[in-house]
Order: sequence, then structure tokens, then C-alpha cells
Amino acid sequence: INCSLLQKGRDYMIIKKNTEMLLFRFNNYRNHPFIKAHQEVLNEDGYVWMLKIGKRSSVAKIQAIIDCGGWLVLRSPKAAGGKGYLTKFSEILEEEPLDMVYPEYYTEILDNEDDEDFYNPNTVFQWFKIEMILELNDNDANNLVISKSDKKVNEVIGTTRTAVMFIKNSTDITV
Repeated sequence: INCSLLQKGRDYMIIKKNTEMLLFRFNNYRNHPFIKAHQEVLNEDGYVWMLKIGKRSSVAKIQAIIDCGGWLVLRSPKAAGGKGYLTKFSEILEEEPLDMVYPEYYTEILDNEDDEDFYNPNTVFQWFKIEMILELNDNDANNLVISKSDKKVNEVIGTTRTAVMFIKNSTDITV
């Protein structure tokens, strides 16, 4: 996995070009605003656990991304503007975090495991410890590419239902 060094300034960080990252598409659960709910917990506690439900993403690949800085792009649904958010994560768990530092509405999800709309028997729960959430500017979002093909994420995302992508930045990103 390609891993570029992170440069830190006094008030900024530069994610060097070609840094491997993850991209997750998210949906708001019922009418809970996903980003806002996570940002509120993050602001209060300094971190927030984000739950990814679905097919298992390779823990080895995720660990390699953590080793490269733990950058994760969250992409809102097209109907909600297709906005991108740059997040930084430091840990992954496959069981519920004991500290329960996550949005309150997660209790609805965890209590409704029989909700067929949301679950199937092969569903895996993966928890990501998020330490930063920033809105991604359009220019940086446009310079994200699929790791294997170098195709622009913005050109591919409308043509696939894939919820998880391994991506990289084709130019430096200043955070």
C-alpha cells in the first residue's frame, strides 16, 4: 500500500498526494443527520465511534490505511448533495465499543436488529474511531481517484452501488 508522509505545520497538516484512503458512502438512518450527530459527539468527547454495517471490509487493508494516517472520506447520498467529508480514524473494532461514545440514535439501530430493511444474516458490524470530521472542499473532492484504476471518484461514484472504495488523492490536501 502506498503511504505518503504527513507534513504538519503549526495550524495545518498536508496529506501528501497518493496517500491511500477509504471512502464510505453513508445514509442517514431514519431522520437522524449522520454527519451532524457524529460531529456533536466528537466535539463533546474528542472522538466518536462510527458504525459501518454491511460486508466486512478487509481489516488488513484498513490497518494499512490507519498506518498511513487513517484517512476516510464519507460521502453523502446524491439526494443530499453528494457532499464529501474528510475524517481521520485511529482504530477499528468488530464488536460494540465498551465506552459507547457514539450518537444516541445508535441505540435504535442496535435495538432493532430484526429490522429487515437494515439487516441481513451476513451483516458485519465494523466500528471506526473517528477523531476529526471536516467538510471536503470541491477541489480536493475532485482530485480523489480510485486506487486501482486512477479514475476520478466523482466520475465513477454515480455509476456504481459500491458502498466502500479504496481511494487516494492525486494532489496534496491541506487540512
